[in-house]
Amino acid sequence: MAEVEAVKGVTDAFLRLDEVRGGNVGRSAVAEFLATDVAALLRSRFASAEVRRQAFSAAAELAYLAGFKAHDAGQDGLSQRYFLSALRLAEESAMPGQDAFVYRILALQGTDIRRGKFSVALAEQSVMRASGKVGPDAMALFTVAVARCHAESGRKDEAIAALHRAEPYISAEMTSEQPRWISMWCPNKATVVDQTAKAFLAVGELAAAECHYELGTSIWDPQSHARVYALTAAETGLVRWRMGNHEDALSMWRPALPILHAVSSARTSKVLKKMRTTAPELFAECGPSDVPSI
Repeated sequence: MAEVEAVKGVTDAFLRLDEVRGGNVGRSAVAEFLATDVAALLRSRFASAEVRRQAFSAAAELAYLAGFKAHDAGQDGLSQRYFLSALRLAEESAMPGQDAFVYRILALQGTDIRRGKFSVALAEQSVMRASGKVGPDAMALFTVAVARCHAESGRKDEAIAALHRAEPYISAEMTSEQPRWISMWCPNKATVVDQTAKAFLAVGELAAAECHYELGTSIWDPQSHARVYALTAAETGLVRWRMGNHEDALSMWRPALPILHAVSSARTSKVLKKMRTTAPELFAECGPSDVPSI
């Protein structure tokens, strides 16, 4: 079990690095550790069935991280292969609900890269596999993913219905305990709130989207989760700009720019490009050392 805990510790360390520096940083090291040391560990003889279960669950967490880092770096074909490996490992571990979490990310990845043909089915599968195995806060995470996938597929009524089911848990307060494989990625309600904002944005409800994006920026800690905080602030500003609130958008973007500059991520590069196209005057007022070229 000590070896399994060591794997978890390595995953935690690379996840912390990922959150503040982006998916490109440390990506090859994670892939190498997974393919060598962790693969060898999984071929070992285990002291008990429980140690084996924990080992495969820890490996699934690391494969999930490898997939997310590839996604953040813009390599979504590679990312999907890692996520599918994470799914197989989670199923082998039989850790209640962990496979559902991987189905959820596969669904959302499809919507993010505009290849969402199977996203609704994958998101609904995640809800089915998680049901009865996680608390209500975690279930909101899965239900909101269903809403987002329906919204991105143009099914507004189904999206709104799913959001209504999750509505009691779309807030800043955490009321139930999360399993490790959720809490390490979603330590608070900010992910639920962010995905709710994206669902509302996809169905054209700009005011509701702006409200939830703003709530998300208040929940994420810019010190421990710099990348997602800055991305949420950037998206909040983009919605405000579309609503005609240009000064409010600029005030949201200014403190986010240095963070976006420091993160090595294809997603941050894309959102910086959107911001530059939308408000070139913001970039004109910053020196060349403050903002990266796109």
